[in-house]
Amino acid sequence: MFGLEEDGASGREKCYTTIASLPQFIDPKQPPTKQSPFSTILSNHFVHTVEVTMPKEIYSSIESQLNSKLQKLQYARLSMTLSLLIDGDFFNTYIKTGNILMISEGRSGLDSVYTLIDGVLKLELGKEDYEKTGLTGKPVRTGAKKHAKERFVVELNLRLPSMLHGKKGFQRIEWAFKNVLNKPTQWLFFDLGTDSTGVAEDDQSLKGTNPELIPCSPVLTTHQNITTPSFSDFNIAAQSELDMRDICGEISEWLALVSLRSGRVSAYDDIDPYLCRYDAPEIGTNSATDLVSLKWRGFIPPNWILQLFITFFRETAPRITGTPAWFALSASTLGRDAVESKDGYTIMALPAVSSASAGNSAHEDENAKAMDARHFISWEYIGASIL
Repeated sequence: MFGLEEDGASGREKCYTTIASLPQFIDPKQPPTKQSPFSTILSNHFVHTVEVTMPKEIYSSIESQLNSKLQKLQYARLSMTLSLLIDGDFFNTYIKTGNILMISEGRSGLDSVYTLIDGVLKLELGKEDYEKTGLTGKPVRTGAKKHAKERFVVELNLRLPSMLHGKKGFQRIEWAFKNVLNKPTQWLFFDLGTDSTGVAEDDQSLKGTNPELIPCSPVLTTHQNITTPSFSDFNIAAQSELDMRDICGEISEWLALVSLRSGRVSAYDDIDPYLCRYDAPEIGTNSATDLVSLKWRGFIPPNWILQLFITFFRETAPRITGTPAWFALSASTLGRDAVESKDGYTIMALPAVSSASAGNSAHEDENAKAMDARHFISWEYIGASIL
């Protein structure tokens, strides 16, 4: 009626949904990193916002434990050239023997952008700079976008034994960084090797980079009287594939509206249905519930988010809360790929469902009450950053 046309860019956006059960016990020191949702968390390296949403009643009962167990966050903003990255104490301390996470300023697809993960320095360059450096790289996928200038990516594993001063291949890198890619750049820096805050207060290796230490503290938001589904009545095994697809989409939309503090999820919403016909997901009996959100903004490493998820998982166990509890963790990332860039994810841990309530009789399993199985739903968003 309005002559709206389909947007080709939005057609490339994807959402991968995963539904599975969580382990009954997760060791914080050795989590199953190759399984979802843990693999999803660790595959998104550059996160700028993390939000955890849960019922206020549950949060109040575990607040003191969370405050004592959650690691404080602090990252740094540095000003340095690429030459300083491979020179002196910084190179030996953080790259050869340490483990850091770094990302430079700039817009992917337009500017020269650099990232450092696990000792691998990734340079995204325009064609002119790439040809001047003389380094070996590969073209960047453009997604068949019209009038897109050709760009290249160079990946340098700085932890290789050949990456030493005086080596022939390393001399080429030094020359390129001193004569071509020699402009000072703003970086975000996080030391994954420290046990305290991510950046040491008296770090001598950061001298000459004008470090600015930035704390990352959570902001607590209360959402009052939210129409909330009864997730404890959500029986995944009883749903068909088509029904699960619809329910997962409705839950994802509901979580997004709660995060946006939309009035449509309020139990007292009285908007004219001619303007909006939204209804909360019908799972069990919906009720007006107070929710809370904890939000962190900054440069947040995936290892910290993994420990955050494990902490909430352990603290919301039925043996601690005494009642079925759920929580949802959302993360938004800095897209660094022109095609199918990872833009974030949402992981919702559903309330524990005992074996007896899942359909097994007490005679079939003597430990049915102790065997609490928790399922999760994971939504991974890809492609939105190309708009």
